[in-house]
Amino acid sequence: MLTSRLHPVPRFALPYTAADFAAGLLALLRRVPEPERFGLSGDSPKFWTRSGRQALLLLLRALDLKPGSGVALPLFTDPSLVKAIINAGLKPVFIDVDQQYLTIDPESLESKRGSFSSVVAVHLFGQVADMPAILHSAGNVPVIEDTAHAPLSYLDGRMVGKFGVASFYSFASTKYWPAGGGGLAVVHDPLLARRMAELTQSLTLPSHFHELSNVFLQATKAAVFTRPLYGTLGKPLRRWVEKWAILEPHLDESAISRPQAAIAIRQASRIAHRVEQQRANSLRLLLQLSSTEDAVLPFERPHTRYNYHLFPVLLRSSGERAAVRRSMWERFVDTSIIYSNVVTESTCLGYQGGCPVSEAVANRLITLPNYASLSDREIDRVADVFLSSVRDCRSRVSRQQYPEPVRLAHW
Repeated sequence: MLTSRLHPVPRFALPYTAADFAAGLLALLRRVPEPERFGLSGDSPKFWTRSGRQALLLLLRALDLKPGSGVALPLFTDPSLVKAIINAGLKPVFIDVDQQYLTIDPESLESKRGSFSSVVAVHLFGQVADMPAILHSAGNVPVIEDTAHAPLSYLDGRMVGKFGVASFYSFASTKYWPAGGGGLAVVHDPLLARRMAELTQSLTLPSHFHELSNVFLQATKAAVFTRPLYGTLGKPLRRWVEKWAILEPHLDESAISRPQAAIAIRQASRIAHRVEQQRANSLRLLLQLSSTEDAVLPFERPHTRYNYHLFPVLLRSSGERAAVRRSMWERFVDTSIIYSNVVTESTCLGYQGGCPVSEAVANRLITLPNYASLSDREIDRVADVFLSSVRDCRSRVSRQQYPEPVRLAHW
């Protein structure tokens, strides 16, 4: 058991290297690098922000919408987006998702037309939203793309983030760019870009203590996600770390830190290789799971290229999800449930029903390890453990529902 615990498959990997750590420390002696150096996202004007959610908040302010205007977004997404909308003085309008791709359902969006003045299209887990249909359903209102999960995802050969008036990225610790925080807004509309320039210039620089502590916290978190520390330390502490929200950004008026900006630029230079390897791992995993009954697997939308930032699977029920997660960790393969509390949190923020697919997804979704540093053998292990866990779980349920007939003893 100890040997297995020392060699688990963590849910995430944080490719935050010693060179990234050194670059973060060195950045403390320099100015914030210009966001134009972040060339991966094209030539449109770019603006550093403290987080992806702050980028959305500033973009909504820059749109200069009437106070209380509706902003449409999928119910099944990061609840921090809802809070950003509310903090901008606007009203969230919750839209359902389609079950196959988990992105905003254009028909559900169409049914709410007239109740919103802007749309946030989320490329969830890197899966590409149906942008042509969303733009059609949105009508003439501006569409902002949430590309936090979707660097190097494409639709018809065009990188996502270039379909709406603007997009935004995140450098949080579990993203493709785990810089410890920070974000980037990319703006395609000239007037919106001028307003964003004014808003970002008013942000206040974080303290030197905050910058230094963030560098060390991110390095510590990256270390904890390595073997053998994850099995012995990371997994037991994970619940508390998530509760304390360490390294989680806040919606305030602070700017990106110098280390975060420098590390994000540095990591962007190697992201293309990581995406290709993670995509290859995901396609290998997908092939082995393709025969799973009563499960929705993350196949690509037609005419798209999915970066497989995460590998979501929909199971039969919340009970089956819990049982499969337990079984997989007994064999030291970790999993995650993402946005499982989104319905409860959104209800507190104004959701009143009407998104049945999103509600079901929140109860049934599990994500499997698929990251770039996993070997073929480890991907095969993830597949084998998942399939056997599902099979064992369903076998137990079947025996409970249809017990063996009672055999009467002979007189």
